[in-house]
Amino acid sequence: MNLFAIALVIASTFMHASWNLMAKHGKSEHDFFERMQVMIILVGLIPFAISEYHVRSIPSQAWVYAVFSGFSCGIYYFSLANAYSLSDFTTAYPVARALPVLLMGFIDTARGEMPTSIGWLGMVMVAVGCTFSPLESIKEIRLSKYINKASVWMVLTAFGTVGYSTFDKMASEIVKKGVWTAGRYGYAFYAFSGIFYIIIKRLFHRKSSDNNNSRNIGWFMPTLSGILGFGAYWLVLWAYQLVNRASYVVTFRQFSIVIGVIAAFIIYREKGFVIRMTAVLTITAGLIIITIWG
Repeated sequence: MNLFAIALVIASTFMHASWNLMAKHGKSEHDFFERMQVMIILVGLIPFAISEYHVRSIPSQAWVYAVFSGFSCGIYYFSLANAYSLSDFTTAYPVARALPVLLMGFIDTARGEMPTSIGWLGMVMVAVGCTFSPLESIKEIRLSKYINKASVWMVLTAFGTVGYSTFDKMASEIVKKGVWTAGRYGYAFYAFSGIFYIIIKRLFHRKSSDNNNSRNIGWFMPTLSGILGFGAYWLVLWAYQLVNRASYVVTFRQFSIVIGVIAAFIIYREKGFVIRMTAVLTITAGLIIITIWG
């Protein structure tokens, strides 16, 4: 994996962790995600329509991938919102992102881009670090920490990640190469994900009788999160054009856990510094291994 692609993904992780922290802080995750999606669609519609009309950089097959990717991302947002509402940030966020690391390795293998043995080692280390990052103490290693009322939503979040990551990597291989094409495809991806998310939310989300949190989130934080979220994934889509293995990109995206866990300690004063920092170091070591030998 080349260093420029790594730099793109690492830069994206700072933005990705930031908007996730904002979403958790909002206390009304479903409404937060909906407003975030709406603002991305509204703000980007005219620039996208004008530029794509003149350039035509997204072929018809890539549009099909964008639809399936958007559906997967709609499931991702809905499941992540439920996981956040049932669990603390440092549990839901890392576990939901640990599973895709290894699953994407199997997807790459099926597509003829099998990670190297050292690459698998680095990916396993990252997955292990993600798994241990929710713990406050080594004594907490028990199934109830991972198998609880939020577990189903964490797993669905992970499968949503695998779905949109796979389709977006496939799209990156057939669109015109370049940063602006990545941005245009990124808008199509977010437009479809927003539409599907709103539909899924309307069909399956039962609103609480207390709407104070929904009214209090306003529009500024979701808009800022939308900007950060779009910018973060724009860089990821660009990186997909530069590498063969999507699994490595997905693995490097987990550096956002390092940022998120540290930020959660500072912002939410959560416990378990020693074991969670050990997990952070394990993730970092795995990424270094992939960088040098993967």
